[in-house]
Amino acid sequence: MKLLKCFLICYAIVLVGCNRQSTYERILVEADSLIEQQTDSALSLLNGMTDILEKGEDSSRAYYILLLTQARYKCYQPVLPDSLMRFAVRYYENSGNASMICRSYYYLAMPLYEKEQKEEALLLLKKGETIAAKEHDMCYMAKYHESLCMVNYDSQNHHLMLKYAKLSLDDAENLKDTIKIIRNLSHVSTAYYRLGNYPEAKKYILKSLALIDSIDKETKAYILTNVGILYHTAGNIEYSRLFLEKAVCAKPLPHTFAELGNIYAESGDMGKAEKNWKIALNAGDSQTVIDVLTSMQDYYEQQKNYKLAIEINHKKEALKDSILSVSKQEALAEIQHKYDSQVKENKYYKVLTWLFGCILFFILLTLVLIYAFRWSISKFTNQLSVKEEVIRDAQRKITMLRDMDGEHNEEIAALQDQIVTIQKQTFEQLGRGREIYNKIVEGGKLSSTDKEQYLIEYYAILHYETFASWMRMYKDLSTRLLTFLILQDMGKSNAEIEQILSITNSSLRSIKTRLKAKKKLRQ
Repeated sequence: MKLLKCFLICYAIVLVGCNRQSTYERILVEADSLIEQQTDSALSLLNGMTDILEKGEDSSRAYYILLLTQARYKCYQPVLPDSLMRFAVRYYENSGNASMICRSYYYLAMPLYEKEQKEEALLLLKKGETIAAKEHDMCYMAKYHESLCMVNYDSQNHHLMLKYAKLSLDDAENLKDTIKIIRNLSHVSTAYYRLGNYPEAKKYILKSLALIDSIDKETKAYILTNVGILYHTAGNIEYSRLFLEKAVCAKPLPHTFAELGNIYAESGDMGKAEKNWKIALNAGDSQTVIDVLTSMQDYYEQQKNYKLAIEINHKKEALKDSILSVSKQEALAEIQHKYDSQVKENKYYKVLTWLFGCILFFILLTLVLIYAFRWSISKFTNQLSVKEEVIRDAQRKITMLRDMDGEHNEEIAALQDQIVTIQKQTFEQLGRGREIYNKIVEGGKLSSTDKEQYLIEYYAILHYETFASWMRMYKDLSTRLLTFLILQDMGKSNAEIEQILSITNSSLRSIKTRLKAKKKLRQ
């Protein structure tokens, strides 16, 4: 009973774990389906699953970490600590899932690049590009080509930037993604501008602007802002302000105002610069606010207004500390999870080891009992065979003595006594079952269920393999059903069985019907 109770508890734990795991998987798949087009909704789903890092299996944890990093990155929020994304990368590398390896490389590489860990990030991007090309994953080929375009833009490797910008443009056209087409047209334009090929730069930027009215206002604003930032970086202030102001008209975005503030500050119009920076600070995400505060601090330092610059620096550092604090909490949660997981895993393996040890013990015990039973039956059967041979030999001698001349009464009587003694010993060993069996062989009847039980016990010993096969084939056999099977196995016809059991034909049919039903239940 203790073993059964333990097994049921373990089963219940596994069942609850499976249900929880199933729920995790369902929500993660749903979040994944939303993450590209409705990133905010996906992020809301993922933010409600914080317990998955403690209670989820490795597959769910890796999936969750990847999706949460992807969602936060797309929403311009601080991503998870590198250690968590590295766990997801290792998991997918070990699982051999090329598609997820490609994806996880990307969302480890991009945050690393923004943290100035450019060498590792570039290596991941190149590895991811190779996998995406091998898997013919057009979506991630586009992401890798565009990211490598921007990496080369930052490093001022304009020839490589142009190469990847054109590859990314081809990807966007193959995907028939208008937004990506427009964005990459602007990248190609910027690359040509940096290379001094102004006619080609103008041609591509005009192509992008010809398509821009076919997309939604928010996306249009993002693209116009990015074009404005690119021209600002390239040193063309007029074009930059033109595109940024168009972006504001499409839809006001915090980082658009942040960039406008920088442009007006460079132009010396601090009234407009501070106005735009203030709008960005009130509506911006953490990274945009940090960027704005950095721009403001730089400007006031140039103006030698160190008091205001120090105040702004304090605000910026406080914001960075709060972001870092969140990252530290998540990192600590990961360390705690690793420890708890190890403890839980050790307990789990101990229970499993104990459980499997018990199962193995019972299997071995069962095998020992089976072989011991077979050995004892075999020994018993051999003894019976020897005794039956002695009886047959005695009977042959009696026949010979009767056929011989002379008086051999004493010898015959001695042989008959020997036969009776051996039969008595045999009956004592076999019980009444052998006597009933012999009676049936000779054409006798069964008169009570008690005799049937004796017959069953006898048959179970001498024909244990046949009897065991019935136990496997049927379920919950009654005494009468077992007796019917024994009589059938003895070669008795239906009419003979009716006579032996003193039953009618309809009763016999009823026995057969019940027997079939037992067989069906077993199957």
